[in-house]
Amino acid sequence: NVIYGRNQGIHVSGHGCQEEHKLMIALTRPKFFLPVHGEHRMLVQHSKIAQSMGVPAENMVIINNGDVVGLTTDSLGIIDQVPSGIELVDASRSGVVKDEVLKERQQLAADGVVTIAAAIGWDGKLAADTATHLRGVVSSIEPNLLKKWIGQIIEGVLSDRWSEFSRTLEDGTPEVDWMGLQNHIERDIQRMLRRELQSNPLLVFLMQNPQEPPTAEAQPATTGRRRTRSTATVAS
Repeated sequence: NVIYGRNQGIHVSGHGCQEEHKLMIALTRPKFFLPVHGEHRMLVQHSKIAQSMGVPAENMVIINNGDVVGLTTDSLGIIDQVPSGIELVDASRSGVVKDEVLKERQQLAADGVVTIAAAIGWDGKLAADTATHLRGVVSSIEPNLLKKWIGQIIEGVLSDRWSEFSRTLEDGTPEVDWMGLQNHIERDIQRMLRRELQSNPLLVFLMQNPQEPPTAEAQPATTGRRRTRSTATVAS
């Protein structure tokens, strides 16, 4: 009849005590020693026990999860590493949930997501009204007001910082650092969301801009359609 359980005030370790470890070392008299199982401090203590029994310190190694140990007749040491640890698999079983994906899912569950789409032309102006959608975001602020603030941030960056991201080449062709502009807008929006919402929703910013710059001879068109490209960035 085994009595166990915290409610009985009894705890028995499943590991051997130090004297039992000493007995095993004395019986086997190992040339090399590899302490295993337990936290790092336990491995260190185990190695000290082996040293007290005559095993040289240079003939033992303390390892971490994933370490590959090479053993020869004359040496013992870490020679490589392999992936290790806990891997999460989603319900579809189609793949492993990476750390960044898990972080995004946790962020979605806790604070929701804000999706913003903005079309910006080579002249540094919005080509259309900014589209903003909130999903799972809890706030006392009126959604329309929040959308208005987001639009004002984008317009403010374009008005005040456009010259930092655009320049004109010698042949008169404009060049724009679209990625730098997008990152700057995202940072400003994310800062505002944290401040006003007191939370950190996942931000998905879709910035659409013309694919090809106008030539120096080309005149601005007042009508018609133009080719565009879009980029999406997830900011945590």
